[in-house]
Amino acid sequence: MAEQRQIVPSYFQRKPKDDSLRSLSSRHGNETRCPQRRRDLIIVRAQRVKEKGFTVNKIWVAILILASTAALAQQQPVTRVQTALNHLTVIEVAEPITMAAAGSEAFEIERHGTRVFVKPTKPDVATNLFVWTEHGRSIYELQPAGEVGKMDVLVTSVQQPPIRTAAESLSKEDVAKVAEQVLSQTLLNTQPVNAAGIKTQKNRVNVRLEDVVRGKDAIYVRYQVTNLSTVPYRVIAPNVSVLATEGNAGASMPPANQQLAAGYLERLGKVSSTPLELLHSEIDQQDVAPGKTSTGVLAIRSTDGSPQIYQFVFGSDNASPIVTAAVL
Repeated sequence: MAEQRQIVPSYFQRKPKDDSLRSLSSRHGNETRCPQRRRDLIIVRAQRVKEKGFTVNKIWVAILILASTAALAQQQPVTRVQTALNHLTVIEVAEPITMAAAGSEAFEIERHGTRVFVKPTKPDVATNLFVWTEHGRSIYELQPAGEVGKMDVLVTSVQQPPIRTAAESLSKEDVAKVAEQVLSQTLLNTQPVNAAGIKTQKNRVNVRLEDVVRGKDAIYVRYQVTNLSTVPYRVIAPNVSVLATEGNAGASMPPANQQLAAGYLERLGKVSSTPLELLHSEIDQQDVAPGKTSTGVLAIRSTDGSPQIYQFVFGSDNASPIVTAAVL
């Protein structure tokens, strides 16, 4: 059976058979010990990206989209609508309405053509209302039912263009510039994880942490899963937590960017575990056949810039859950 080619996320791409890259870097940190070697390594990586036409990983694209979406949403004006019990308020827009949605069942919402009819059914309830047309969107804040004399009978609105219009207005050149900046920063900030002390376990599934990139509110980790058992192994997103020693620890904290052997965790004694939010998980081959290796990337919520012990608990193989830890 032909071996499937692994698809490694673009911003962590490596090419082990590239002699120029191998001569500039070793697995155990030479690139960080010598500034000149690190600069040369960055140049080689950047040149490979340019020649091969690598694209930015979808994690970074998603971050850019979320950030721009949030900024645009904050600029969207909200119209306040005063209502009264047993009375209709009519909201009218410039073109036929395709969808209208309110956040509470305390308001009856009906739409016909270019008009939305709003009727509160309960007092002391406020909610929001979204109205979409083919080319725009309006946001309203429906106030609790009040006095009839103060209610809005007819509300006319000028709709804002949808967020996708702003995104589509970006030229290919603008998108390429942003992608190039993100990719350059990622390459500059990529650091290898030292796994020199990790022993390969026979007849088990082994996890090695390869690289780490630190963002403002997240840590991105590239890892490899090698299946040395006799049955296929399915990779699922791990549970990630921060470990902290209770009282005086029996072992000092290793340097940052180092994967920890099982013996180190045993020497820590009693520890507390704080679960972390996993922002994203990506794997090139979820089902790993015996003797094969798959590469994955994790995005972990982390606002603390100081080195901490992170524990990763993957799904069980035939023996037990796959657990590894690292100082990141």
